[in-house]
Amino acid sequence: MRTVYIIFLCILISGCFNPGMMIDGRTALEQQLTRGAILRAVHKLPILKAVRNGRWKITVVSPDTHDDSWTHAQLRQYLISLGVDIATNASENLPVIEAVLQFAGSDTDPFIIGFPIPGSMGTSSVSLFHDNAQRGRAQIQLNFWTSDGRLIAQTPTAYAETHYSDITFLLFIGPFSFTDLNNIDTYGRFINIGEDTWELTKKSFTDTHGVVTNDWIVPENKPDP
Repeated sequence: MRTVYIIFLCILISGCFNPGMMIDGRTALEQQLTRGAILRAVHKLPILKAVRNGRWKITVVSPDTHDDSWTHAQLRQYLISLGVDIATNASENLPVIEAVLQFAGSDTDPFIIGFPIPGSMGTSSVSLFHDNAQRGRAQIQLNFWTSDGRLIAQTPTAYAETHYSDITFLLFIGPFSFTDLNNIDTYGRFINIGEDTWELTKKSFTDTHGVVTNDWIVPENKPDP
């Protein structure tokens, strides 16, 4: 019996340290919120029209690897929809569109209106209104590199959010759920950069890299056919 226990313990320990058995520890809702925010951010990114004239490959850089594949897949689909030729073989010596996923995750933001119950056991307050909100947030930037490693251009950062709330009234009425996850807009109404910032960024492209300032597909507008 002791031998069986030792064998079981060894298997358990080896499994804990086997990278192949590691999983994403986030809940399904956290994954939805995070990946919905990434999807929105991708579709807010302005893209150089010149990328249509060549073949490119995509790389993703992020603080962790939880959402690298998702970001890569969504960016690839978005670029192909704009007429960009994206290679599937990462080993090809091609210009690179580098997606820098600066952050992606979800945060809780609870809000409670209530009053305490002095001397109570268990429940110490009565909530007149309780909003258990959760927000997905993501921010992405694109770098365009030549095949020999020269930076051609860099987009402003694209930021996006998703939202989910469970609202309860008078401690027990509810919860009522509200979310914008079902309204993920995959076509850029959410552009979130000021006009001055955008003009300044385009000017820096021209001054530094010789990129024509009007040669961008901005997500507010449909691309040329």
